[in-house]
Amino acid sequence: MAETNLKIESLGAGGDGVATSHEGMPVFVPLALPGETVAVEIDDGRGKLLWIVEPSSDRIKPVCSHFTQCGGCTLQHLRAPVYEDWKREQLALSLAARGLETKVSPLEVGAIGMRRRAVLSATRTKKSVMIGYFKRSSHELVDIHQCPVLSPDIVEALPALRKLVRPLLSRKNIARISVLSTQGGLDVVIDEVEPVEEASQRVKLVELCAGLSLARLTVSGEMIIEKDRPYISFDGLKAVSPPGGFLQASQVIQDKMIAHIQELVSAGKAHKGRALDLYSGMGTFSLPLARYFKVLAVEYDKTALSALRHAIGLSEGLKPVEILERDLTIMPLSAFELRDYDVALFDPPRSGARAQVAELAKSDIPRLIAISCSPASFARDARILIDGGYELRSLTPFDQFLYSTHVELVGEFVK
Repeated sequence: MAETNLKIESLGAGGDGVATSHEGMPVFVPLALPGETVAVEIDDGRGKLLWIVEPSSDRIKPVCSHFTQCGGCTLQHLRAPVYEDWKREQLALSLAARGLETKVSPLEVGAIGMRRRAVLSATRTKKSVMIGYFKRSSHELVDIHQCPVLSPDIVEALPALRKLVRPLLSRKNIARISVLSTQGGLDVVIDEVEPVEEASQRVKLVELCAGLSLARLTVSGEMIIEKDRPYISFDGLKAVSPPGGFLQASQVIQDKMIAHIQELVSAGKAHKGRALDLYSGMGTFSLPLARYFKVLAVEYDKTALSALRHAIGLSEGLKPVEILERDLTIMPLSAFELRDYDVALFDPPRSGARAQVAELAKSDIPRLIAISCSPASFARDARILIDGGYELRSLTPFDQFLYSTHVELVGEFVK
């Protein structure tokens, strides 16, 4: 591969710098920024950055020593205002691809150290245990010893986690470690390892837990120890997350999203009526909505529903919350079933809610609140709703995956 100099023209959706080769083809260069001249080696449309000939004025020093190696972050080297504008622009581009235009509000940002949930990988070497994230586009694990984006209690636990997972690892397997920072301590789930069958092994794990600020340890689906309940909160309302359960990755951003949604529904004329929470999970938004509305929460995941039922039992002063177990992907609520609701909120998986949105578009619900982690699937679903007579009234992005290309969003539709 020959070395060549290229001028970076823009920042692509994956966070790579984009240039045009001397043959007129696009070249994607990781870690390069618009306006920079860089020396690269090109291989199949990808440019390996050798060095920066002329740096951008928007380039800053990364906050983490693992950056450029670890694949967990993409944009630590980009000045904050430009980074925030770029995330908003990605959302606007997704809408434009569906022929939609709307004002995108400023990005709601969190702060360093706000991520309460991490999914790490671990493997065993001859002398030690490596825990961390994979290199970008690689199966090579980067052993991390710091991570500015994670909650400090998770980072402080890394040495103890290495000791804890070591007896569960062979030289061949790669374990997955999910860690959630809760009010009761860390909730640790270790998967991709053999079940704990021998009593001596169980005793050893319990002894190793002494080095952790631990609430609960689960290994291969079996709870090994629970020192304290792993309580979390939604707008001050208590819940207990099931092991490895889905939660917004940042408590700070979760709270901002809840406050924003409460402001939107409080502004509606149909306030204090009936609300629908589709893809409700364990009640992140169902419970706060129940401060204002009678709520029907619809979810298919049994463990999430069990957590929601438990949370309802812990909560006081809420309006009734009814639960419906249903897979909305294959059996969406029909337009007939959607009648008589004053607001509907939907927070589907990354693939979106195509089938359910088609029914919502036929409904007469005056206000819809859409939550999404995928601008592309949100834009597709928004197109369906708008074609059905809804107006996209507001759109607010939230940055809970700091320095990544991901963006969470809340859209408000009215009819």
